[in-house]
Amino acid sequence: MRYRATILTPTLVGNGQALSPIDYMVWKDHVNVLDQTKIFALMAKRPVFEGYLTQLRKAEKFDFQNWGGLAQSAALRRIPFESPAYSPIWDRARAEDLFIPTFMKGPQGHYLPGTAIRGALRTAVVHKVWIERGDKLMEAWKQQFQNERGYRYAAQPEESAAMGSRGKDRMKAISVGDSAPVEASSFRVYLTRTAKLVKQGEKFTTDFKPSPTFAEMALPGTTFEGAWKGHTQMSEAANFWAANQLAIQKQYAQRSGLPVLNQILGELEKRLEIIRGGNRGCLLQIGWGGGFASKAALGDTSSQAYRDILKRMPFYERALSTGLPFPKTRRVVYLENTPAALPGWIHLEWTDSQ
Repeated sequence: MRYRATILTPTLVGNGQALSPIDYMVWKDHVNVLDQTKIFALMAKRPVFEGYLTQLRKAEKFDFQNWGGLAQSAALRRIPFESPAYSPIWDRARAEDLFIPTFMKGPQGHYLPGTAIRGALRTAVVHKVWIERGDKLMEAWKQQFQNERGYRYAAQPEESAAMGSRGKDRMKAISVGDSAPVEASSFRVYLTRTAKLVKQGEKFTTDFKPSPTFAEMALPGTTFEGAWKGHTQMSEAANFWAANQLAIQKQYAQRSGLPVLNQILGELEKRLEIIRGGNRGCLLQIGWGGGFASKAALGDTSSQAYRDILKRMPFYERALSTGLPFPKTRRVVYLENTPAALPGWIHLEWTDSQ
C-alpha cells in the first residue's frame, strides 16, 4: 500500500537546518544558494580571494554591490520568493531574522519524512481517546501532576491511558516510509509572521510581531508519495482532530479580524466534509509553524483542569495569567503579501498500488 500527501497550505518539514545570510544572496526576487566549493575553486588564485574570506568571516550578509555576480554564476539553487514584494522586506530586515529554515533534502532531492505524518496521526489518536474518556482522565492527570514528582508523570496519560501500555502502542501496527523526492520547482520562500491576539475593550484585534521569518515551503498542490504498511483505521481519529482544530482556528481568525485566513480555514472545513463523505483519507496539520495548538492533543485549552496543569509550568504561566484565549499567538503564512494561511495542512489518502 502507498500513501499520497497533497499539500493544501504552504508546508515546511525540515531537519532543523537553515540558510544563514552568508549562504545565499537575494537577486531578482530569488534566494540564490551559493556553491561555496565552486566559488573557492574560482577565486583561490585571484587577488580578491582574501576580500571574499573577510566577507565570510565578518559580514552579517553579503555586500551585493561587490559580490552580486556570484548569485548569477555560482548558485546551487535558485528558490523564488512567493511574491516580489518580499525582496524589499528582506532588504530592511535585521540579519538575525534572515536565517531561512529549509525543507528536508537528501541526495536525490526534497522529500517528506514519514515521521512527520506518523507523529501527526499519533496526536490525533491521543486526542480522540482523551475526548472519549472525558474529564475523568484529565482529573486523574491533574492529581498525578500535583505530586512532587509531577513532571515525571506528565507523559503517562498518553502512554498508558491513550496509546496503550508498553508493547501495545496503537501506532505500533503501522509503518510510514519517507516519500519519493519531488521537483525543486515545488518550493518557494514564503514570508511568515507571528500574529498576537490583543484585547481592546470588549473586542479583539491582531498585532503582528515586527520580525519576519522567511522559510522554504512546499507549494499548495504538491504531492508526496511513499510506502505505507499496516491499517488505515486512524483516519477517523485524524478527521475528528482536524474538525476540532479548524473550529478553534476559525474562532481565532474571526476574533483577530483576518478575513483571508478565515476564508482559507473555511475552505479547509469544506474539504474535510468532502473527505469524510467520500471516505477519502484524512486532513492533517504537520511540520513547522503549527505551534502549541497543533501539538497539544487536548485541543480545547479552556478546560480548567488543563489550565491548572499548564499554570504549574513557568513557560505558560505568564500567558495564562493574562486571561486571553490560550494560546494567543499563531504563525501566519503570507500569500501575495497578505496574512492568509496557517502552515502545514495536508490531505492524506491511501492507494493499493505498489
